[in-house]
Amino acid sequence: MKKKLIILFIILIIIASIICAVCLLFPKNKETENYEDENTLYVIKFDDMVLRFERYDYSLGQNQLVGVEKTTDNGKTYKKLTTEPIIVSMEPQFVFLNKKLGFAISKPNLTKSNNYMGLHVTQDGGKTFTNSIINYDNPSIDILTIDDIPYKEDNILKLPCSIYQIKEDDSGYEDVKFIFTSLDNGLTWNLSDEFADVNIRVKNDTLTNVGATFILTNKSTTETYVYGNPYYLEIKENGNWHKLETINQLYFTLPAYNLTPGQSKEIDINWEYCYGKLKSGIYRLVKDVSRSGDEPIDESKIKYIYAEFEI
Repeated sequence: MKKKLIILFIILIIIASIICAVCLLFPKNKETENYEDENTLYVIKFDDMVLRFERYDYSLGQNQLVGVEKTTDNGKTYKKLTTEPIIVSMEPQFVFLNKKLGFAISKPNLTKSNNYMGLHVTQDGGKTFTNSIINYDNPSIDILTIDDIPYKEDNILKLPCSIYQIKEDDSGYEDVKFIFTSLDNGLTWNLSDEFADVNIRVKNDTLTNVGATFILTNKSTTETYVYGNPYYLEIKENGNWHKLETINQLYFTLPAYNLTPGQSKEIDINWEYCYGKLKSGIYRLVKDVSRSGDEPIDESKIKYIYAEFEI
C-alpha cells in the first residue's frame, strides 16, 4: 500500500511538471497588453481605452491609407472608428492630445500650390478628419515645414513650423522658425505673433564695439509699421537678459518713420556716448514698433523687436 502511494505521488509530480511546461511554452491568452501589429503606426492609451492609427493599404504615389481604431479590452479586439480613411505619405506623424483631439501630419513639407494642406485634425476621436487650414502668406516662399507635432502650452494649441529662405543680404539661406496657434482645436492656424513679419538684425561686417548698422525689415504684404529713433541695449548674463547701464543719459528726437509692406531700411546706430565701448559678451538692441493706424499708442499696441549680437 505504501509503495502504491509513493508511485501515485511520483505520477502526480510528473503530471504537474508537464502542465507547468505546457503553460510556459504555450501560454493561455496573455493578460499583458498587446496593442500593436505590423500595420500599427501610432498607439496611445487613455485610462482603459487605447487608440491607434492603423495602415489599411498602400496607395499610388508612395502613400498609405490609414484610420483610427479603438480597444477597451487590452488589445484583444479592436473597433474601426474612421468612417473614411485618410491618405498620408510614407513619413507621417500622429498624435492624440486627448480622447477626442488628434492630428495626422501627412508629410512635413507643405506646399503653397496645395494651399499648405496636409495636416488632418479629428475632434471626435478619429471618426472623421478635416484638413486644417494654415493661414500663411509669403510671396517668396513655396514650402512651409511642420517641425513637430501640435502640442498644448498654457492651454494654447501650438504648431511649430519653419521656412527656408534667402537672407536679406543675399549671402545665403537661413531657417526661420515660428509658431502657429489655433483657437478652434486645430481647424485653422495663424501665426502666434501678429508682428511676426517685422524684424531687425545686424548688417554683415558693420558691427564694432561702439556701433553697427541694423536692417529693419517688414515682410508683410499688407501691414505698414511705424518706428522711431529710441532704442536701448541689453546684455545676457547667466542665461537672462538685463538692461545695460548707461554712462550718459539717452536722448532721442521723436519723429515717426513708416516701414511699408515688403520694405527694408538701414539704421546706423552709434552707442558710444550712451554705453561706451562694449566689452566682450552677448548683447541685443531693443526697438519698439507699432502698426500704422493704431492710435493712440499705448503699451498694448507696442511690439519690441530684438537684434542679438556678440562682441
